[in-house]
Amino acid sequence: MNDIKNESVNSVELHSSEDEVRRITEKLNSSDAKIKDPAKRREIIKTLLIIFLTALLLLTFFSNTIMNRALAEISTERVTAGELTERIRGSGMVEAEQSYEVSVNENRTVDKINIKAGQKVVEGDVLFVLGSGQEQSLTAAKNELATLELEYNKLLLTAPADYTSENQEIKNAAEDLEEAIRRRDAAYAAQNSSAEAQEQYKADKNEAASLSAQRDKLSSTIGAIDSDDYTAAAAELTGDLPALKNSWQSAESEYAAAYEVYKSAIGSGDAETALADCNAKNEKRTSAKTAYELKKSSIRAELASRLNDAETKLSEVNLRIASYEENNSAGGMSFEECAAEVLAKQRTLENLRINLTKLQNTNSIAQQQYKLDLENKRDTIEKKKQELEKLRGSSSSMEVVSKYSGIIRSVNVNPNEMTAAGVPLAVIDLNDAGFKLKVSVPAEQAKKVSVGTTAQVINNWSGDAKAVLADIKNSDADANTMTLVFNISGSVTANTNMEISVPLSTAQYQAIVPKSAVFSDQNGSFVYKLRSKSTPLGNRYYAERVSVQVAASDERSSAVSGELNNTDNVIVAFSKPITAGDQVRLKSKNKV
Repeated sequence: MNDIKNESVNSVELHSSEDEVRRITEKLNSSDAKIKDPAKRREIIKTLLIIFLTALLLLTFFSNTIMNRALAEISTERVTAGELTERIRGSGMVEAEQSYEVSVNENRTVDKINIKAGQKVVEGDVLFVLGSGQEQSLTAAKNELATLELEYNKLLLTAPADYTSENQEIKNAAEDLEEAIRRRDAAYAAQNSSAEAQEQYKADKNEAASLSAQRDKLSSTIGAIDSDDYTAAAAELTGDLPALKNSWQSAESEYAAAYEVYKSAIGSGDAETALADCNAKNEKRTSAKTAYELKKSSIRAELASRLNDAETKLSEVNLRIASYEENNSAGGMSFEECAAEVLAKQRTLENLRINLTKLQNTNSIAQQQYKLDLENKRDTIEKKKQELEKLRGSSSSMEVVSKYSGIIRSVNVNPNEMTAAGVPLAVIDLNDAGFKLKVSVPAEQAKKVSVGTTAQVINNWSGDAKAVLADIKNSDADANTMTLVFNISGSVTANTNMEISVPLSTAQYQAIVPKSAVFSDQNGSFVYKLRSKSTPLGNRYYAERVSVQVAASDERSSAVSGELNNTDNVIVAFSKPITAGDQVRLKSKNKV
């Protein structure tokens, strides 16, 4: 397709130059009266021909240069064959097998800290010196006692139960019941007044319901036609519109498929056949769409007219219904409706009276609970006063010593801070228990290793670190991954990052490409193979998609299977996104 575009550009430029020469020659011919010397005319024509040929060469050269500037610049590498060792590579934080949390069971002030992270300690070393924390604890206890006393005094100010609102609701409900009884009696009297008017009223109600249903069906069908979605439309009203729509959409799909075939055939011998088929499918699509739109417009206009008639009739019927109900002394309600309303009002009044009784009983129980809360609050205040007295008598400091030997992982407090009961002041890793490393890997790779495999430590600065696979566990976070657990030995410390590489298997492969050349999408893995084509202006290069299966990978390369051989070059980098079939340009060092 790009070749056709470039040749078209050159052809247009050539014709433009020829037209220019022709116009100048005609101008010269029209000026014979001024230029009569034949030698001078030949010299002018020769000069014009030289200018024409020079312009043609310049346009040809620059058109190719401009086209190349717009192409993506790519780098390639050749497909190779040979051995490849598949590896699993990962990293994680080194953890101690066991650790010890240093904590105290009371609130004290941190007077002195004798340790820091990474420091070695032995059993019996003094880690912290804690003060009494007397002032802070006393202040906290006093504040808590004051809060308890305030809450107790607030309880004493609780207002008695008030039922004014409930009694007013009962009074209102009784008045509503009296009004409903009045309407019921009036409806009973009106029921026996005019049998003919009542029959007309009932007929109007039935007709209004029918017209309303008809209006809704017409309205929903018109909406379905406007949106081209006939799922909510009445089939008896839409006729063959759904079938015409399906015919049009089928023709649309056939045209789209034919157009894709035509685009793929451009540049080959089948382009004319594909173009003819594409044009035929386009005519079929246009015809189907026109038939659908005409039928759609006709049916919609008919339905709109019917909808207008139905709404007009419904308006007239509703006016008669409203007039009858306005003249009815029961406010438009039938005797049965009024009787039902009286029953509902009676039940509402009864429920309000029942709820008031329940509320009074609940408040009686709440009052008893209130007395119990007061007694409990008084007891709590007395206990807090006793605790405050004990704090006032405490003034000694204490030392916190280590129960085990190890390395300080973290120190969680600062000088002058208050400790909290059970909260760790520091964490000590017990070196004698050993270290471990957890690495998450894809489940497929985890199946290729076994317990006891020795891994290479990549960032092994000391040179004696060793990692041996001890366990393979399911991952809690992702069903597609698994966790490899390594036992770590040598000169290592906890909370340091360790990167490991686990060798799997070595095999011979016919096609090995850089990992950067392998891409994937919803259709699977693929590479872009470089395809060249000779033209009068030189070689042109194109990106050809080749589907592959990745058999194995290491840090740099992947072994793949597919339509590749050792003479092929694959694209490993590009200056802007490309797709299959795009024309590209090579960097100078990648010229094939």
